[in-house]
Amino acid sequence: MKILGIILLSFFIAPTTFSQAFEKGANYITLSFGIDPYGKANKYNAGHGYKHISIGPIILAYEHGITDLLGIGRIGVGGAVAQSFYTSKSYYTNQNYEYKSNRSRTSLALRAAYHFDFGVEKMDVYAGVGGALHFITDTYKTDNPFDPNYGYSRRSVSGGPSVFGGIRYFLTKKFGLYGEAGYDISALNGGFVFKF
Repeated sequence: MKILGIILLSFFIAPTTFSQAFEKGANYITLSFGIDPYGKANKYNAGHGYKHISIGPIILAYEHGITDLLGIGRIGVGGAVAQSFYTSKSYYTNQNYEYKSNRSRTSLALRAAYHFDFGVEKMDVYAGVGGALHFITDTYKTDNPFDPNYGYSRRSVSGGPSVFGGIRYFLTKKFGLYGEAGYDISALNGGFVFKF
């Protein structure tokens, strides 16, 4: 019975003896590449041979630990900037005209996350919410001189909430890898995390 008591007590004491992966006062920078099924280039006069290519988003994010242990974790706040590019191309075989549509999206996000303290020294599991603004530039070009959108260009702004979750694993005290998923700047992204 005494041994069982010592084992149970160690579960409550152990988390305080580890150097935590996420700490109050620490700063975290992540650099990642994401997959974004939410965005695409406008599909004007798609015709035949439609092709769509997405690049990014490429994401740079910052987070700062602002609380000590609250419940089973700590809170961090920060922001992110991301850049995405989308291209679509189509043509009409009977007219021999090509149509190209390009979109670039720059996203600015504010985020807050709760980092769970499982007592694992190198691992950081978190979930959070936030919001983002997306600055979008659309261009449309065709070699068809009779198309009313011959040299179309437009800028717009959109925004919305985000929900995300992820995991970081530190290979050293200052450097690690991470992956994240959710309805956010991207559906899935992963890359490097730096702690200082």
